Amino acid sequence: MPFSEIKLRRPLSETQEQLTEKLMREVSDPKYRAVSFKLCEVLATMPFSAASDIFDLMEEDFAALGKKTRSSFSELRIKAEAAALKKYEIKVRVSLGKIYDILAKTAGLSAEEKTALMERECSLIEKYAVPRECVRQLFRKAKSTNKRVIIAAETIYPADTVRAVIENCGYTSCDGLVYVPDIEKCTAESYYAAVLEQAGVGPDKLLHIGGDVAFDIELPLMKGGKALLIASPAALMDKSGRVRAYCEEKHLFDYGNADHFALRCAMGLYSLYGFDIPQNKTALSDFCGDPYMMGFIVLGTLGLIPDYSPETKLAGEIVGALEKDERAVAGRDDFNDMFATYFGDIRDTIQTEGCQLPLDFVEHCCTSADRKHLEANISAKVFKKWSSSVKDPEIVRFRGEKPKQNAVSRLADKMFPPGTKVRSITDSILAKGHKKLH
Repeated sequence: MPFSEIKLRRPLSETQEQLTEKLMREVSDPKYRAVSFKLCEVLATMPFSAASDIFDLMEEDFAALGKKTRSSFSELRIKAEAAALKKYEIKVRVSLGKIYDILAKTAGLSAEEKTALMERECSLIEKYAVPRECVRQLFRKAKSTNKRVIIAAETIYPADTVRAVIENCGYTSCDGLVYVPDIEKCTAESYYAAVLEQAGVGPDKLLHIGGDVAFDIELPLMKGGKALLIASPAALMDKSGRVRAYCEEKHLFDYGNADHFALRCAMGLYSLYGFDIPQNKTALSDFCGDPYMMGFIVLGTLGLIPDYSPETKLAGEIVGALEKDERAVAGRDDFNDMFATYFGDIRDTIQTEGCQLPLDFVEHCCTSADRKHLEANISAKVFKKWSSSVKDPEIVRFRGEKPKQNAVSRLADKMFPPGTKVRSITDSILAKGHKKLH
């Protein structure tokens, strides 16, 4: 059963309903004759915490080749993509084939082995790609109001994989496809020009919807067009609260390992569940002021741990309070449905290390608005003690501009090469001017 057919129990927030109505009105506006959509992370995404998580599903394929290497396939694949980007300088010039050329040289792969791994990665992309329900509604609205609909695919994957994703996600009724890798010496200008050519209209008659500020927003506006920015669910999740940052930084050096794969999948589902439709940050809350959200990520991830039992009395009280709240239970049940849909075939083989971390976060860092939801189901004495013990996380992930190279960052380059999962996290900590998300 695809994600789009799962009937989630959480109603949209007021701000989400208002935004959805506004987007629908904009897309159906008769002044536009065409609407274009970015494919990756806008029309379609994946149920992972990061795109690189899919490489963990290829470890057995790589191990079967019998290559002697200290690095996992995931590490090799991430480094190969970073090296390809450095070599070809511009992202759209990097293809899956170029990445695997570097990987094959590093790992000593034959041509046949390289091809087999590339095909395996493409098949996983096709399997796990999922439509963003919010944007799929916009797609359907554009079609129902007789707009010409164009899809722009800026991706490393081959055209056949892109077409399979479009078909699997239900977008075959589009009127045109701009496959960006086919654009010779692609720039922002040529990318937008190709979209306009497929649309068959001038900039003032095209509404473009994407997730990249420079490519998808600034350029259309400069050309006299109109554009809407819809950020990825993962980016919206990170802005909403500190839960994922807490989990990552508790396991700074091994969060990207296979042991934490189930936790990272849970975070991916959490972003799909709560942030498909953007919503504003709720003051003094890390769960959008919503017990559904807390039940989804806290009770849901606990359910992945075999024979789980709370480690502290307070943790037990919190779990008990959540289980008495029908809204939190509905969130947990949605998590169970989604996890079974996406990962049911590998559930028994993936590691669940760290799946208690969302509960740890609630126990030690829960904000006043989030605690308030549980107050009725916790004894007054325990609640008072809990309220006096919570504090902000010591480290909160900061996604800022790349810091200037200093002695510490040069050391980080040497120890943790750019592009690795560990480095992505250390960059956040090394960045100057740490900011806390409140």
